[in-house]
Amino acid sequence: MYFPGWRSFWWRYIAGPGAVVVFVALIALMIPALSAHDGHGQRGRWTATNIPCSRSGCGEVGTFLSADGSDRRTRISMFGSPDLAIGQAVPAVDTGGDEVYPPGGGDAWWHDLIGVIAAGLASIAWLWAFPVRVLRQRCRNQPDAVGS
Repeated sequence: MYFPGWRSFWWRYIAGPGAVVVFVALIALMIPALSAHDGHGQRGRWTATNIPCSRSGCGEVGTFLSADGSDRRTRISMFGSPDLAIGQAVPAVDTGGDEVYPPGGGDAWWHDLIGVIAAGLASIAWLWAFPVRVLRQRCRNQPDAVGS
């Protein structure tokens, strides 16, 4: 069924605000990945404890234990899924995010940066096309209150 103005509605109220939400979420994901890339975080070992599978494939879930034993996180995945058997361990860095990273951070920050740029451009386009333009038109159409 065709609704007149559905494209405008979709852009104004769904796609544009969605791009802003995705932009903010990707920045939140990029911060721990960039921190690992810069060498920050707790160093330790990540051990695969479970290999759950779904339609999109399998990925390892494991336990991270810092070198000094002060940081222990269970049921956490490692960026890049290093393809280990249950019980195998690899060096890892924990920056407090949803995943642990290989030493040096791997390329997680790069993937997130591409997403941030794309969502940022879409957000800027939406901000310019809808809120800014609508507010400018309203200001132009409003009678001048000075001198009335």
